[in-house]
Amino acid sequence: MRTHKICLPGTVFQVTDIAEEGGHAFFRKVFYVSDNIMLSHLSEITGLDSMALQNWVKRKWVPNPNKKYYGPEHLARFLIINMLRETLQISRILYLLRYLNGTEPEDSVISEADLYDLVCKCFGALVADGDPAIGTLDRVIDDVLADYEEPVGGAKRRLVTTLRIMVSACCSAYVKGQADEMLDALGAPPDRQTARHGQKQERSTDL
Repeated sequence: MRTHKICLPGTVFQVTDIAEEGGHAFFRKVFYVSDNIMLSHLSEITGLDSMALQNWVKRKWVPNPNKKYYGPEHLARFLIINMLRETLQISRILYLLRYLNGTEPEDSVISEADLYDLVCKCFGALVADGDPAIGTLDRVIDDVLADYEEPVGGAKRRLVTTLRIMVSACCSAYVKGQADEMLDALGAPPDRQTARHGQKQERSTDL
């Protein structure tokens, strides 16, 4: 039975069922009123301060906004980086995204918004009953990609590899979160790395 608080990957919003309540469903709610959001909204979603997010843009980790407005693909990139940086270096995350989609539009395998949705589905399936059932990851990925059609040759192979890495990283962060919560219960000092990243308290959501 799960005791660890669980959030939608890359966000501070607590959910009860990631596979059902995540990914595209979350994006539809975020962009229900408008096709774009401001930096302040990104800060609320990710739990990071605006200066940190602006730094990601300046470093070209995230594409430039359109007149200070951010769309679904911007949000997807922010969430992917945020959900993986606990266990992977930023440079390796960006390398993985280039491995998946290349550097030219014609090489693209999948949009990053769709990729984020797939990660949510896979990770949600693994933690549905409690601790991550990492041994079933390949089967879960096969189920999630059952209807996937390759836009270019070798696309599915690259996507499967990327999902294996990303979901494994999410599971590692989840287990670390459990350890941190147990340490908090013992009265251990706060995690300096978390404080430095500007993480905010998790919020509940009724997606």
